[in-house]
Amino acid sequence: MAGIAPIALSPVLRVPPSLATTTIAYQNACGASVTVPIGGPLVAALQQKMGRVFQQVVMDQAVSSDGVIEASVGLRQIDLAIPRRIKKTYPVTVTVGLDVAYLAGDGSTLWTKKLQSSGLGEVEVQETTCDVTGLEPVVKEAIDLVAEGAAKQISDSIKIREYAGAKPSRGPALAPAVATLPVAVPDVAAVPARPVEPAAQTSLERLPAVPSAAATPSNQTGETSALLSFRVILRDDNRDHMLQPDEPLTIDVEVKNEGRTEAQGVEVVVEGTGVMTAQFPSPLAVGDVLPGEIKRVTVTKPIASAKEPQRGELLFGLRAASPMGQVPPVKKFTILVKPGSADGTQAAIDVDQPPKGTAALKQQKAVVIAIGVGRFRDTQVPSVKFAARDAEVMAAYLQSITGLSADRVRVLTDGHGLKQDLAETFDEWLPKRVDPNTVVYVYVAGRALVDGVTGAVSLVPYDGTTVSMGRVYSLRRLQESLARLPIQRAILMFDVSLEHAAGADPATGAAPVWEIGATDASAKMMWMIGNNGLQEARAFEPGRHGLFTYQLLRGLQGPADLDRDGIVAAGELCAFARGEVARMTSEQIGSSQQPVCLPAPGQGALVRIHPMAKGNNPKPVVPVKKETPGPGEVPTSSPAGVGPGQ
Repeated sequence: MAGIAPIALSPVLRVPPSLATTTIAYQNACGASVTVPIGGPLVAALQQKMGRVFQQVVMDQAVSSDGVIEASVGLRQIDLAIPRRIKKTYPVTVTVGLDVAYLAGDGSTLWTKKLQSSGLGEVEVQETTCDVTGLEPVVKEAIDLVAEGAAKQISDSIKIREYAGAKPSRGPALAPAVATLPVAVPDVAAVPARPVEPAAQTSLERLPAVPSAAATPSNQTGETSALLSFRVILRDDNRDHMLQPDEPLTIDVEVKNEGRTEAQGVEVVVEGTGVMTAQFPSPLAVGDVLPGEIKRVTVTKPIASAKEPQRGELLFGLRAASPMGQVPPVKKFTILVKPGSADGTQAAIDVDQPPKGTAALKQQKAVVIAIGVGRFRDTQVPSVKFAARDAEVMAAYLQSITGLSADRVRVLTDGHGLKQDLAETFDEWLPKRVDPNTVVYVYVAGRALVDGVTGAVSLVPYDGTTVSMGRVYSLRRLQESLARLPIQRAILMFDVSLEHAAGADPATGAAPVWEIGATDASAKMMWMIGNNGLQEARAFEPGRHGLFTYQLLRGLQGPADLDRDGIVAAGELCAFARGEVARMTSEQIGSSQQPVCLPAPGQGALVRIHPMAKGNNPKPVVPVKKETPGPGEVPTSSPAGVGPGQ
């Protein structure tokens, strides 16, 4: 990799013979099945990418004292829908999965990973032929991305670098099972954990003492032991990261076997301290986990009421009846429990009644698309509270303000938010209703996945799952659909919970990427995003809405007119919601949620001064210069400490 010294090894790249003939299938414009070869290009890409990581990668020998890179194809899928054979371009997503392992010279497994990446683009169809053109570059992009991801993950592997540094003995450098205490993963309601004094340690913090979770010696790993990893996500019902009296707390555990043998009798050991003592059953049975398999366990339980604010800790460890290559580190979370008499919650303002529009704000050619998916067909996908309600109320707001007729507003909620519904809305329904004077408003509430390699964001529809990227709707596909249309501008609002796709390492996975490129089309788009990282989007229980959505609705009632000129501009609305969300979460919860406004101020985007609603901000006038497109920062003034330039 660029800027990183190659690993001093010359491993063999070993692929199954069948890979040479591996293909990926799709249906052409006539509905017939067509295949595209991916085996040869994938091997070439792996050899090229791995060649940048190691001193040398060889293909023409069976074994090497430096070890072996084993690679095989996992999921492969082309997501392409061609409803009829006419001259038109259609969006396409190509997904390629890769199972990669690095074996030491003695055959033990040093590293293994399941990866998955997607290429996105568009293809062209003609009326006179069944052929689909333009697919090959998208397939190549998917192959290059997954190969690059594998190379990066191997390059970052401490065990492989330790193995290389152990010359000449080259014994596999498996770390001993020490009781490490990492901080909670970022999508959890937690505050920074305090150091625990040795006398206060629980048995989980001395994990090697847990009888059946002991690691096998390093010379017995590989074929004789499983290599388990796990992640834990805590979700409170209100999504405000503060447990109220009798509010349910849900624990989602995902266990993955990255080894080459079955793990038997896997259990998650749960221990608590303080207010969390004896709150959850321990252990949580996971069962047997096959090589490459991911299993999930979910348990929900209300937390007992407290008379005063309390803090407790939950610790999670993993053990199995069969040998494990190493004991995964203990995961530790700090939980805050709030009493009912001292909740300190801001009183809710009724935001469910849409404000009236004015003649100046009427946009007869505008289009509103509101999507709210909070329940999912796959019950393993965590629900998102108020998502459907958020979409319905936001659609009513935008319709009332702009004076639109019902046929120019589409609302997709829960069971009506299938992947097919989203595709039909943006690819078929929307293009029939736009012209160069159209402003498109898109609102989305729900759940989204982030590709661990590229950072690409994809929405989880009702029929989607968080385990595979094959049933999600790519945000890039949405953006490209808008970019192809002859519209004036687009306002996009997202109040979504973000998490990495299955298989991604939370510690090293890519951050969410929202804007794709810097084209003229993207300059017409204003993005209002509820949070800037991988975390649950918080709910505001008193207001019965997602917190970011609640502040957007409140801002549309008039308070977001930060310069008090009688108009709430798009930049002002996002700045207002951003400031209020950051203030409330920081003051009342102690863990801030930071919304994002794109394009940033000072980038000369006309879309930031697009009028959204009538202003109604009666606070004392503070001289503020109205935001104008052009370079330079903009003065700010806001009760939340932000202004249109934020």
